[in-house]
Amino acid sequence: MLDDRSASPSLGEKLAAFLAWQEQCWPRLARARSQLQDVRTRRLQLRSQQVVLQWNPGRAVSTTAAVDQASIRARPCFLCPSNLPPEEKGLPFERDWVILANPAPILDRHLVVAHREHRPQAVRPALRPMLELARACDGAQAVIYNGPSSGASAPDHLHLQAVEGGSLPAELAAWQYLDLHSADPGRFILQRPSLAAWTAAGSARSIFCFFGEPRAVIAGVRACIDALGMVVGEPEEPRLNLLATARTGRVLALLFPRAAHRPACYHAPEPERCLVSPGAIDMAGVVVTVRERDFERLDALRVEAIYGETSLPLSRLGRVQELLSRRLAHV
Repeated sequence: MLDDRSASPSLGEKLAAFLAWQEQCWPRLARARSQLQDVRTRRLQLRSQQVVLQWNPGRAVSTTAAVDQASIRARPCFLCPSNLPPEEKGLPFERDWVILANPAPILDRHLVVAHREHRPQAVRPALRPMLELARACDGAQAVIYNGPSSGASAPDHLHLQAVEGGSLPAELAAWQYLDLHSADPGRFILQRPSLAAWTAAGSARSIFCFFGEPRAVIAGVRACIDALGMVVGEPEEPRLNLLATARTGRVLALLFPRAAHRPACYHAPEPERCLVSPGAIDMAGVVVTVRERDFERLDALRVEAIYGETSLPLSRLGRVQELLSRRLAHV
């Protein structure tokens, strides 16, 4: 195991070197990263927003993973150290986390950040390490969290993922929003020196956005999770995805409230079936397909329908925002 006990500002460079080293000694990873160069993409315009449609056959296992309790109990946990391939090594992060190369990448520099202990996927214990990793990478990586019923293919083991910073359309749109509107307080739920919060709605998705000092962003995201839980009746952990990145020590976090794990077309009989199973990367604008026919036939209207079925209905956005505004007043 490589030894890096500190999360320094140059962590992004260390992660790039770690991936290159793993590629040299792990043939499966080398093949997967090589095949990533052949992945096909095309852009779709969903009203005012763009998404990238990706055909990536290497993601078939994750996309079709059975995540019911019986299936999970029947298989060994692929994130526990005792079950890792001998070629797979880890880079320590903080005391409790290990950074691993993802052998089924969606984007460049795709990593998995697994807790050392086998414990269930849960957002509250993952939130602070997630934002700290994003801050340490300083924009080199975008760190993501998939809820246990919102895209996590290993809901039994606490983990994060990370991809190359700047590769997700929603991330770029949020930075652009800040650049364009930071001087206009009317465009924000809250705007203080330590924290700015706003919502982005469109293409049947709703996104809660937070930017500022790490501690304030953590408090803002927690307030949003609590408000969302009250509205949907899931106080412990509502369905959601998270994305976090950073600039010069300040953190940007995007929360995607969810309504369903998979859209109706995922369960439809052939030939209507479409194998799209959205996680944070899909919600952030890179929609992954594992079959060529799905890649060819999906258009803007169908992708918007997938978002509409799997996202919190826009009709409920106002109530969450109202509760969030009250809670942010005390942050």
